[in-house]
Amino acid sequence: MKAFRYIALGADGRRHRGVSYAAEAAVLRDRLVEARLHPLAIRPALLQHQGRLRLTDAEAARFGRDLAQLMNSGMALAQALALLETRETARMSAIAREVRQRLIAGEPLSRALEAADGAPARFLQALARGGEASGRQSEVLAAGARSLAAADQLKKRLVTLCLYPAFVILVAFGSIAIYAYAVLPSLEPAFAGMGGDIPPQTQAVLTFGAVVRFLMPILAAATAALTIGVALIAPLRRAAGDLVARLLMRGKRSPLRDFVFANLASRLAVMLQAGVPLAPAWRLAREPVTITSLSRALAAQDERLMEGVRLSEVLRRVPACPPDLIHYVLMGEHSGQVAAALNDGSALLGARAQEAIERVLSVLTPLVIIVVGAMVGLITMMVFQGLLAVGDAVAL
Repeated sequence: MKAFRYIALGADGRRHRGVSYAAEAAVLRDRLVEARLHPLAIRPALLQHQGRLRLTDAEAARFGRDLAQLMNSGMALAQALALLETRETARMSAIAREVRQRLIAGEPLSRALEAADGAPARFLQALARGGEASGRQSEVLAAGARSLAAADQLKKRLVTLCLYPAFVILVAFGSIAIYAYAVLPSLEPAFAGMGGDIPPQTQAVLTFGAVVRFLMPILAAATAALTIGVALIAPLRRAAGDLVARLLMRGKRSPLRDFVFANLASRLAVMLQAGVPLAPAWRLAREPVTITSLSRALAAQDERLMEGVRLSEVLRRVPACPPDLIHYVLMGEHSGQVAAALNDGSALLGARAQEAIERVLSVLTPLVIIVVGAMVGLITMMVFQGLLAVGDAVAL
């Protein structure tokens, strides 16, 4: 679907402007006419590409929560989606419209939700399948919406924690670039006539500036090319994301590993609380996992669960599964409260991931500031030593 900006004339003579999504401009024109609006202009929005619409965690949480609330009020599913079309943003409205049209065509909600793309949308599809299997659609959607909202809050918190160190590192590179491109080239003529009388440390600084000026454009071009390639080429994007995820999941206290398994445990708890059997619940909970290597490892355990193997034993076979989560599940199996144990384990892993990142950043940020300050001070001192040597040479 594509985004279009439109201008239409209403029955009251007022002009209506907005953005809407449709497969073609003609489809949007017919839709405006059905809404008793006379289209004056329809043009594609900038930077558009053909494809399915994506949902963020926050949007998926709001969509599932609102849909569950309307269904609990006694409203039919198609009616609830029709109401969401008029109350949501243009993109969310387009998704609700497409889902409603698929429902009218006879598809179940789990298939109709395939109109949206992204991991949160896949989780909504899994929730819908769980609701269809258990007959408790609204309860499953509401519980899943709470899980999505909690994951979104944790993700935003982690991103917020990383903003300041990223800004400090960017300033550090900027400071080095200013010295390399502005300060050192203006001082090089002063040292040109000294030959071998330049202090070694000053010569090292001048050489460092020349190397930086040579390498920085190459690194900038390579970074830009890699960024564009990752943004436009889906296989490259998946391969790069999987490689980064595998590197970040190494170690006994990996925040990314805790974050991923916290979300997995939360989704699995939602399915079990809705009455979905363990084996189907496992498949539905693992589907939104986007890390290729981990997704394959989780999928390899489907048959073992179908054979009746306990969840704790299955988790032991999953590489990088946190031991704390296995312990919680084992206690839950002994007490007969696996879903509650999964919720507790999810809360523990989420809090631990946040705490680990806060601890690392609390050390990294001042360390970067100290290193940058020391580098700038050292470069300045070496440059001034060279200037003093020039002054001594002139005096002699």
